[in-house]
Amino acid sequence: MARRPKKQSLIEIALNGSWVVATTFAIALLIIVFFAVPSITNPILKSIALALKPIGLFLAVIFGLMALVKFILHNQTESQSKPSWNTPPNTSLSVFKTASNDPIVGSLGNSQSLPILQPQTVWTLQLIQEIEWKKFEDLSTAYYHEKGIKAEATPLGADGGIDIKLYQDNSGNPTSIVQCKAWANKQVGVKEIREFLGVMTHHKIVKGFYMTSGDYSVDAKDTATSNKISLINGEMLLALIKRLPESSQQKLLLLATEGCYTTPTCSACGVKMVKRNGKRGEFWGCKNFPRCRHMLQSKRASR
Repeated sequence: MARRPKKQSLIEIALNGSWVVATTFAIALLIIVFFAVPSITNPILKSIALALKPIGLFLAVIFGLMALVKFILHNQTESQSKPSWNTPPNTSLSVFKTASNDPIVGSLGNSQSLPILQPQTVWTLQLIQEIEWKKFEDLSTAYYHEKGIKAEATPLGADGGIDIKLYQDNSGNPTSIVQCKAWANKQVGVKEIREFLGVMTHHKIVKGFYMTSGDYSVDAKDTATSNKISLINGEMLLALIKRLPESSQQKLLLLATEGCYTTPTCSACGVKMVKRNGKRGEFWGCKNFPRCRHMLQSKRASR
């Protein structure tokens, strides 16, 4: 899905990471400058360390400013994407969508076509299959919340094969794990199920849930059945949502269709991607390129 440079400097890691990463670098440098350097007893090493002290302070300030900017942008993104849970169930729901069914389409990151408001008031299989991967994960997490199950979504970035952790006792440890795939046009195969089984074994989890907006291959179903993995496809998820109280259905609908729900999200930056043209055709790229080089295939916008 993504192209990552083989080697990155600390500056590049901080730029591509979250505000927490930049803050960690800043604090580490301050600890080195104010605590580690004074404790050096070797005269030669201490003279070298004192000579480099101004550089360390300068870098600490740079990382600190970087962390501040990232923190502000992070809060702005969260406030824009946070669903309005207090909206009454009968509120009219609208989303931005272009006539081409792609909310943001552009060459080299330039947006084209003004969005057209199109209301979504009922749950359908087509709607579930149109939802991009991040919205699908958010919807799956919120579904478990509506069922009264404590659910914790994993952060953006490498998730280790776990998208959601479920807690159904007081041990503080996850009792089940969930993997989500917004693959409306491709079946989840036995390869993906075996990989998920490996994650369950590694974390000593005996019960797993695999959720997709599409469907599963026959081999995938057989492997899941014999290994205590519950498979939920698009049709089953639709049925499960429709079994919820009407207020819960509307709450999930509001969450799923808020904003440009068909446009994939960058798994590193958490921002909406843009469609670009490359040597191999169209693809989804992060709008923060070249700072972020994450990309998705145009036909399968799922991480």
